[in-house]
Amino acid sequence: MILSKAFAQVVLLALSSLCLTAQAKDLLAVGASFSQIFELQPNGEYTGLGVDILNRFAQQQSVNIHYQITPWRRAISMVERGQADILIGPYDTPEREANLAFATKAFYRDNMVFYARVGHEIVWNGDYASIKGQRIGKMQGWSYGPTFNEQTKSFNINEFVDIKSGIERLSRGDLDLLATNSRNTDAVLAQIKIPKAITPITPIIDLQDGYMAFPKQAKFDPLRQRFDRFFEDMIQNGTFTTLGQEYRVTLPY
Repeated sequence: MILSKAFAQVVLLALSSLCLTAQAKDLLAVGASFSQIFELQPNGEYTGLGVDILNRFAQQQSVNIHYQITPWRRAISMVERGQADILIGPYDTPEREANLAFATKAFYRDNMVFYARVGHEIVWNGDYASIKGQRIGKMQGWSYGPTFNEQTKSFNINEFVDIKSGIERLSRGDLDLLATNSRNTDAVLAQIKIPKAITPITPIIDLQDGYMAFPKQAKFDPLRQRFDRFFEDMIQNGTFTTLGQEYRVTLPY
């Protein structure tokens, strides 16, 4: 019995050591550049609502989080394969849920909208039949909701890897409509000059909520669960609302 107790103590100490080691490891958070959510400043600093939330999580958990901005599809692939620990900002879709483990609650909300050239009349009342003949651009790898995906299967769609390219093509008249979100698009418009002004048109395409997502592998479950508890506390104590106002981001709650 004495040997059994001693052995149990050794096992407990070993497990505690392993837990501390696992919790103290460096984490990698990846994503594409999203205005107000995940951005790299000229001085090399990463900023945005997503970064602020994760920095606070890292401080509470006594871990180090490193950030990397990469093309969106590559970022998704890195997390799906377990090469990165956290994906910042994906919209939740059934297809993505097959390969990613999403946090329980979203941390921002986007209006998905069509942009058109100012003065270029486009009939859009929510009926996709009314725009079937239009040249439409959208962002590669983005989710626009099930209705958009289904209704535009036979449409003439051009995909862009960055919003700037889509905006410029729309402004030049190479497109009739650009499907995007107002948060990212307005940020790019504030930074560039284009030949002809563009503007969002109503009604909106859909609402999409953005989440933190984690690898699907079971070994990442504790990380996701710890984040869920941390984020719920942020919501309950009002910190999350304050941060949303600071970054001028629409919140889901």
